[in-house]
Amino acid sequence: MNKLTKVFLTALICICTQNLFAQIEITPFGGWHWTGKVPAYRQNIKVSDEGNYGIRVGATVRPQVVAEFEWSHTSNAAMGREYLINGNLGDFVTVPLRMNYYMLGIQYESTFDDVLIPYGLVNFGLMNIAADSFNNYGSVSEIFFTAGVGGGFKYFFSEHVGIRLQARLLFPMQFGGVGFGCGIGTGGGGCGAGVSTYTSIIQGDFTGGIVLKFGE
Repeated sequence: MNKLTKVFLTALICICTQNLFAQIEITPFGGWHWTGKVPAYRQNIKVSDEGNYGIRVGATVRPQVVAEFEWSHTSNAAMGREYLINGNLGDFVTVPLRMNYYMLGIQYESTFDDVLIPYGLVNFGLMNIAADSFNNYGSVSEIFFTAGVGGGFKYFFSEHVGIRLQARLLFPMQFGGVGFGCGIGTGGGGCGAGVSTYTSIIQGDFTGGIVLKFGE
């Protein structure tokens, strides 16, 4: 299991053990992750918008308040032009990326009845962005603090089974996209891909899934 996942699951377990009879909600989900363009030196780097999937595990800590852990994954591609050693922009390059989010958050439910439950959401955590070696580009893996805010609703067909739809904005702090560069050193020439950290951008996702509710 990923170390980040262990840390966040441990935190959630500590919250849940404060109330051994708390309601537990498990939501596997899928959806669409929007990333947009990232401003970079003399160009905008496009990070592709792709589908995402993951799982959410929440526990009721008080009436209408749910503490929740989330893991989500999306596979993207960063598209931009190389920075050549003479300072010019070279050919277009596409580098495959993987983004994994590990988030802890709070749902604030507005319960009109036990069937339809609208809610607001605030969460914080970490985003890991990684790229494997690709052509002349080396591998890279970076971690960024991330905040999210959103909302949605849950609709229960029965006491324990329902659906959940959610929209959210994500704010990876100091995430500046992927840079592509070539250089010459004492060991010869080479190229590399790296994640710049000079700006913050806004991402978002739209997700839906099945809610499974356990406990009293």
